[in-house]
Amino acid sequence: MRSVTRLSRRRTLGALVLAIAASGAVAPAGGGSTAAAAEFPSYDARYHSYREMVAEIKAVEAAHPDIVDVFSMGKSYEGREIWAAKISDNVKVDENEPEILFDSLHHAREHMGLEQTLYLLGQLADGWGTDTAVTSIIRYREIWIVFALNPDGAEYDLTGDPDGPRGPYRAWRKNRQPNAGSSYVGTDINRNYDYRWACCGGSSGDRSSITYRGPEPFSAPETRVMRDFVNSRVVNGQQQIRAHITFHTNGELILFPYGYTYTDIPVDMTSDDYRAFVAFAKGQASRNGYVAKQSSALYVTDGDQIDWMYGRHRIFSFTWELYPPEQGTVWGDHYPADEQIAPQTARNRSALLYFMTYGDCAWRTLGTAYRTTHCGPFNDDLEISRFWRRDPNGTDTATTGAWQRGDPVATSVSRRPKQLGSATSGRYLMVTGAALGSTASANDVDGGTSTVRSVTIPLPAAPGDLTFRWFFGTHYASTTQDSLRAWIEAPDGTRTVVFQKSGAAGGVDAAWATARIDLARWAGRTVRIGFSVTDGGADNLVEAGFDDVRVERP
Repeated sequence: MRSVTRLSRRRTLGALVLAIAASGAVAPAGGGSTAAAAEFPSYDARYHSYREMVAEIKAVEAAHPDIVDVFSMGKSYEGREIWAAKISDNVKVDENEPEILFDSLHHAREHMGLEQTLYLLGQLADGWGTDTAVTSIIRYREIWIVFALNPDGAEYDLTGDPDGPRGPYRAWRKNRQPNAGSSYVGTDINRNYDYRWACCGGSSGDRSSITYRGPEPFSAPETRVMRDFVNSRVVNGQQQIRAHITFHTNGELILFPYGYTYTDIPVDMTSDDYRAFVAFAKGQASRNGYVAKQSSALYVTDGDQIDWMYGRHRIFSFTWELYPPEQGTVWGDHYPADEQIAPQTARNRSALLYFMTYGDCAWRTLGTAYRTTHCGPFNDDLEISRFWRRDPNGTDTATTGAWQRGDPVATSVSRRPKQLGSATSGRYLMVTGAALGSTASANDVDGGTSTVRSVTIPLPAAPGDLTFRWFFGTHYASTTQDSLRAWIEAPDGTRTVVFQKSGAAGGVDAAWATARIDLARWAGRTVRIGFSVTDGGADNLVEAGFDDVRVERP
């Protein structure tokens, strides 16, 4: 298959590039500026400038309109369009398929990243209908590629002294946004995301620094563009983007979260997710000869993109530090000869195909058991908000003890546990009165029923079981009128109770247990899962919680 470099694709796309440029479809640099666009020097002519990038991706779209849709995600600080492409077999339709995201050029001088995205676009476009692996990916995935998140900085990097010792290159890293009250320009947009922003010494508050994080999270328009796009892919409470790679240089590394801490499994990551990150990263690295490691093993970062992708959205997100290996100078690290573009981008083909294949559910890299438990139509470990709705019908009668997603405080009566103090995975669970009081009776369920309901879940024709972890605790005055129930709600609103734990004289001690429910009767239907807890007898202490709600694959 052909590599997407300027030389290898010129014969097939050259006429289209010229036609598109002549038609005015390629906007002048600077969002309408009449200034000449920056270009690479002749000795690096295989690299793509912003102008050439736009022409290239639009030419690919024109040649493959059935599977490629090029669009602008928004504008940079200087008004350049931030271009992206969607690749799918039904490219104009938002299908219910796993989505994979790629991006490049957070950092202006890392031009090899742009070349990797162009290579990927070409491989997908050229392989549709001719390459079995590529065709399968396009048929069962929706692929998004963001080609240059920092076009202003990338253009500025080419505007140095052409007769200087480094040619026109400025070794520029940041965007081109002025900093108020300072002559220094630019924010490191890969320190400008809001997850653990400025937390841990992994960025700088000095406006002159190359890792200046900005005055506040998302102060850079480029990061806001990325944020808004990723947020837009939350559909019906579930993030459609399952896996993500951001291309940087250099070092030939595959990095996974977190960057903000040296801890392997901090409180905001589950052990299952950590194991999947490690296995998935090693699977990629085994196919291109890179080295897989936690991001902080390179150096600590805070407010960076992959931490935000995972921390806020639970997207399995990776940084690829591309060729070359560490050279020890900015010029050696970020400006390899253009003859290396073709072999070094092609080197990653197998790893990219593997990533897009397994990116639908990274837990599959841990084996068939995880494929069953973690890769079904619904998997919520409660670590992020997936839009459970309290009192969905407005019928709750409990005066306290509303369901909430939180980090619980353990409570007990006479050393008998009533509310458990930890989740079954990670940090959070859904609980009645999570951390609102230090005593067992401070916020238990009182005076009636408290309910919570999931988003809609389309079940396949042959669904696996519903499973969840739960606990239920009551005091000595408990009766069978106290209960924890789970129910399935059909499209017409009909609720069927599928699980019940009742109170008992003398009280019930809380302990984690697992429930398993056969969903065959709802096969092929769209349902919701609900939980209700009731204080139905005398004024009695009632506590409950649930975690790790999954509809499994059969």
